[in-house]
This record gives sequence, structure tokens and C-alpha cells, in this order.
Amino acid sequence: MIRRAQTDVAHIAVPDDREYLLLVQDILENPTVGLMKNYMQHGDTTCLAHCVNVSYLSYLYCRRHGLNARSAARAGLLHDLFLYDWHLRPRQKGERLHGFEHPRKALANAEAAFTLSEMEKNIILRHMFPLTVTPPRYAEAYVVVWYDKYCSLKETFRQPV
Repeated sequence: MIRRAQTDVAHIAVPDDREYLLLVQDILENPTVGLMKNYMQHGDTTCLAHCVNVSYLSYLYCRRHGLNARSAARAGLLHDLFLYDWHLRPRQKGERLHGFEHPRKALANAEAAFTLSEMEKNIILRHMFPLTVTPPRYAEAYVVVWYDKYCSLKETFRQPV
């Protein structure tokens, strides 16, 4: 978890940053999003904690650089809303590896729970670039791509984000 004072929203530890929380509180309070705490993502980091890390770092970067911090924060929280343990779930017939499949599943789950902007949809769908070959359309998506990779590595090696 990010080294910053923490607060609790719907039993989720998040950075104590009022501006950030105003943008994402509805997502954090959504029961479907809360299910992500039941699945491990990297190392001993849950999917939900990973998404909070990616979301907050992307938000900070975008805010600092005049990009759409709201979309980066919201899509960062939803980018891995696939709701299964990818380490244990067997592939279904005709299904590709998790890295290729999960962005579409996360987008479908996010669209079922929230009204998303085109930018947010693109960020979620393209966050695995360059593994998935179609590049993102927005600068904010590249920010989320970068912080997703950064957090994944830190979490896998059990380093603080």
C-alpha cells in the first residue's frame, strides 16, 4: 500500500486524500468492487489493494501534469475488476491466457456497475498494452499502463509501493 496516511472507506484502506476520495468514493463503496479483496493479485497483495495503488498513483501523476485525473483514478480502480483468482482458475475452452482476456472481463463488470466515459473504457480495455497489441487512445491510459506495471513489479517482489 502507498506510504501515506490511510483512511477507511467501506472497510477498504485508501490514501487519506480528500480530493481523490471525492472522485472514487462511489466506486469504493460498491459491493461488487469490494469483492476484489477476496482475490490475490501479485505476491501478497489483493486485487483491490493493487487497484487502489494503481488508481492513486495514476491520479497523482495526471493531476500534476494537467491530465484527466478523474478518469485515471476511476479507471485505475476498475482496471482489474475481473473477479476471479487468476492463479487458480482453469482456462475455458477457446479462452486465451489471463493477461489477454481479463481486460474485457473487467470492462464488462465495470460497465454493469457504473456509467463509464469513453476514456475510462479505453483505459480499462487497453491497460495490458503492449501485451495486448492495440495501443491505448489517451495519455491517461498510458499513465495507468505504466503504474500498473510498476505496482505489479513492486507487489510481486513484496516491496512497498
